[in-house]
Amino acid sequence: MTITYEVTSRTLAREFTAVVRGEMPPDELGAWLAGVFKTVYDYLLDLGVEPVGAPFARYTFLADTVAVEAGVRVPDEIPGDGLVEPSALPGGPAAVTIHMGNYAYLDKAYGAVHGWLDAHGYVPAGPHWEVYVTDPTAEPDPARWRTDIVVPYRTG
Repeated sequence: MTITYEVTSRTLAREFTAVVRGEMPPDELGAWLAGVFKTVYDYLLDLGVEPVGAPFARYTFLADTVAVEAGVRVPDEIPGDGLVEPSALPGGPAAVTIHMGNYAYLDKAYGAVHGWLDAHGYVPAGPHWEVYVTDPTAEPDPARWRTDIVVPYRTG
């Protein structure tokens, strides 16, 4: 099966977020994310703040672990409670593509983005993030899952 990706350049605006941060082995991410998103949504509900868009996770891969900041965009900066904290997604240029399908094949989307960056003389600039447009608990067919991949970049 061949998957084709269209990579585009976007200039992003800085956006406020409500997040939980963690560091763990990559194989623990899936279970951790599910609980974190519920925690963030519950906190925002208690605050009376409406989330903006789909949940995301922003990643920094370390030696044997991954540092992750997961949550949702919000209209304004929120107060933190020690677990859910205010943060922001950075503004600036980013390479973006859409992955349709199982998360197990996200590496193909990243390969397309990094190929595009190389072809244009750009290098990644800071942590990348994934926006989980489709909720797997609402859509059981992984072939229909949409994940947007966002990789900030700068000139090489």
